[in-house]
Amino acid sequence: MPDKVAVIGAGAVGGYYGGALAKAGLDVALICRGAHRDKIVADGLYVESNWGNYTVHPQATPDSSEVGPVDLVLYAVKLYSNPEAIPLIKPLLGDNTVVLPVQNGTESAAIIADVYGWDRVVAGTTYIEAGRKDVGHIEQAGATARIAFGEQDGSRTQRIDRIESILTQEGVQAEVSSDIRKTLWSKLILVAAIGTLMAATRGNYVQILENPEGELTLRTVMEEIQAVGEGEGVTFADGLIEGHLEGAREEAHELMASLQIDLEAGNPLEIDNLLGAVIQKGRSNKIPVPASAALYSALYNFRAGTPA
Repeated sequence: MPDKVAVIGAGAVGGYYGGALAKAGLDVALICRGAHRDKIVADGLYVESNWGNYTVHPQATPDSSEVGPVDLVLYAVKLYSNPEAIPLIKPLLGDNTVVLPVQNGTESAAIIADVYGWDRVVAGTTYIEAGRKDVGHIEQAGATARIAFGEQDGSRTQRIDRIESILTQEGVQAEVSSDIRKTLWSKLILVAAIGTLMAATRGNYVQILENPEGELTLRTVMEEIQAVGEGEGVTFADGLIEGHLEGAREEAHELMASLQIDLEAGNPLEIDNLLGAVIQKGRSNKIPVPASAALYSALYNFRAGTPA
């Protein structure tokens, strides 16, 4: 029998990975609701991707108890949806089920492990450009659709091997991290800084580069996040920030930030779990974070979203 995977949060990211795994022949269930779910049930999930366009017909339901135990739970909801989404995991758990969150931030796995235990949870994150073009329609761009994951101690375990086997499919790059904390914090430096600055300025990255203070501000925020991460015991690779900045310059015309997309759509924002969390840890460790605090303050009143 094929491996069984449940995706909680089948929006742009979860929908893409669920579609790719279904196309590869895995038994996939998407935990989703509303018009998006109705369209998938009626006509299937349509995916446009770097690896071709296709329609798949996975199970789609808002009720995880209809799915039953699975081998892997891919947890892809926005961080602010955790209170309502985490209980959906319970009916999916069997004897050997592993939960793999691919959210932003550094604490997602710990939050889920507080409920279900570390024996159920592996920390992870994803690198992908994807959007929900319409209900039942996911659009992915570029040659990167990578999920990085690993044990807290960096060990290579049976469940890590199992996850790698499940995820190694066309259109999905599985990357086992030997230092998952460094992986998560390194991504946070990129996502929290760029996403917050783009949202706060209401500008694209080209406009940030044209702003005489734009890239300097971004560098400062990145340096603050790195300093906070170092205060938490993380050792970063040399030249990480320069690499992030260079990559952003190269992709300036295509760069998208989910935080900015959510702001423009009037959706809630993940800033409390991203830059907000950095600020709290910085203050706790007496590490100055003034630039981060300024950007956070600029978006504070939009945290819960804005009326349409």
